[in-house]
Amino acid sequence: MIEWNSKLLINTNRLILKTIDEKYIDDINLNFTQEITQYMPFNPNGDKNEILNFVENSRRNLIQKTDIVFVALNLEMKFIGCCGIHNINKESVEVGLWLGKEYQNQGFGTEIIHALIAFIEQNFEFNYIIYPVDKENIRSRKIPEKLGFVPFKTYKKRKNDLIDLHIIEFRKYKP
Repeated sequence: MIEWNSKLLINTNRLILKTIDEKYIDDINLNFTQEITQYMPFNPNGDKNEILNFVENSRRNLIQKTDIVFVALNLEMKFIGCCGIHNINKESVEVGLWLGKEYQNQGFGTEIIHALIAFIEQNFEFNYIIYPVDKENIRSRKIPEKLGFVPFKTYKKRKNDLIDLHIIEFRKYKP
């Protein structure tokens, strides 16, 4: 079973997923932009303190065993994005990710989610994995579709006072 600590690592052919820490605050702040979060329920404003709070909350949630947030690094240890396993419980777990603009459309998203699924299957009891994605985010929708997820339901999620996201909740059931 999983050892819940800040030293968790997942390796893929091209990436290293490492539990988030303060070392990556500047990288996250630089890359977590309005453009990157267009289809996400986040409204970044470049405030480094928001990112610090995010990192601190991520570490607290790791200790509470509800979430594991990773930074995604290439093999040269350069930051490319963040991903996570969220809302961990015996019924389900949720996965998600975002990548810096220059790392999109290179298969990294699929590689990350594939690695997270393998990690989840080895370390958790669950009935299904959830992958929520905005219906307009065609590129991100391809990831769960490629990896055997099926659409389960749709719902609205508030992004801000003017914008609602239209989420498709994909599910992958335990084999």
